[in-house]
Order: sequence, then structure tokens, then C-alpha cells
Amino acid sequence: MIRDEHYRAKQLHRARGVDDLERTVDGVCREIDACVERQGIARVLELGCGYGTALLELRARYGSRAELHGLNRFRDDGNAEILLRSATERGLAADVALPHMAYGDVAEGLPFADDTFDLVYSQVAWLYFGNKLGVIREVIRVLRPDGLAKIDADEVRPGLPTEYARLFEIWQDGALLPFGDYLRRHGMAFAQAPMGEYLHFGKVKRFGCDLTPVFEIDLSRLHAHWDGIKCVYVLQKSVSEV
Repeated sequence: MIRDEHYRAKQLHRARGVDDLERTVDGVCREIDACVERQGIARVLELGCGYGTALLELRARYGSRAELHGLNRFRDDGNAEILLRSATERGLAADVALPHMAYGDVAEGLPFADDTFDLVYSQVAWLYFGNKLGVIREVIRVLRPDGLAKIDADEVRPGLPTEYARLFEIWQDGALLPFGDYLRRHGMAFAQAPMGEYLHFGKVKRFGCDLTPVFEIDLSRLHAHWDGIKCVYVLQKSVSEV
């Protein structure tokens, strides 16, 4: 059982709800509405769901019309007991089953079958993911053919030194290739939300096959006030370019 003082201390970051979600990735409820209208049910996954407030609010709004899943790295980040406590405190208790919870390091893969979800979103966790390329490829794998992902993933983080402001850094022939430029090559893009940009994509083929990981660095090891895992890649020449 999580201690009350720990539960309260982490609420600010782990209890973000749908209003926060709409400010960071925009249009989640609109996408679920469209999916429900189209097929009667929406299958939804939140990466780094914390205390599951957004999932609980979606549960209250959609009931059995949404199959809701959350993924945390550790059980203490948010589990079924915490979800039930959070639902009770917020008056969100209902007859509909709690969202399904899974645990694991997103950088090591997602514990779900191919083509499972209509919508995958994340609102605060991207900067803490290692293997960011692998995370995107895994999200693509678990998306249904007409599925959509919305990931709060600013290309450049303000407030950090230039050397560390880019958390997904790509180099090509000794020159920096902006992440946004690489995304556009694959029909992907950053979209605008009220509080900045987010990564918006669907079931893309072969994304990242031409990128080779070089190294990762945990910025918190350089300075106590810095957060994030910086991932650096090299773009390899295709056979047609050689």
C-alpha cells in the first residue's frame, strides 16, 4: 500500500486529467467520439498514465464504449488500488470496470499484441523514455490500421543548454537533421496544441529503419534540475544513395 504522504506528494504530476490532456495533445475526446460513432467502441492506451486520472475521467464519460488501458513503469507509479482511491476521491466511482493496468519499461517494448489500439496517447512521459525511436516503432506496431497516436513530445525543450535541448537528435553526414524534418519524410508531423506541439501519427511503415542508435544520456546525471533522456541517432544512407 502506498503511503498517504507519498501519494499526495506525487499528485501534481501523476494525477493529470482530461483537461490537462487536451492542453498538451488536443482532441483526444474528439478522436474517441469519432471512433465510437464509427465502430461502437474505442480501444485506448495511455503511456505513463500515473494515477490514471485521465483514464478515469474517460471511463466516466464513455463507460463501456471505451476499452481503457494504462501503462506505468512501476506499480507504485499507479496501480489498480491507486486508481480506485483516486476515483473515489474525485467522485468518479462507477459500475464500469476500472481501466486495465500494465507495467514495464516502454523503452523495452509494449506488452500488447499488434494492431490493438485505436488511440495511443501520452501527456508527460516522453522525455523520460529511453530508446525513443523504439518507443515510436512500438506505438506504431500496436496501433490498428486506422489508429492514431498523440504523444506530448516537444522537439526542442526550452530552458536547457543547446547541447541538451533536443531529446531526439539525428545526424546525417555530420549535419544536424531536425526531428520534425525526419518526421515529414514519413508522413508524420508535430501538431499544435494549446500548450505547445505534440507528435501526431498513424500506422506508418518502416519508420526509423534507416536510423542507427549512437548513445543515450540521462540529463539528470549532469544537473539535478535537468530532466529527460536524450537519444542520438545517425541517419544511414540508403542503397540508392550509395
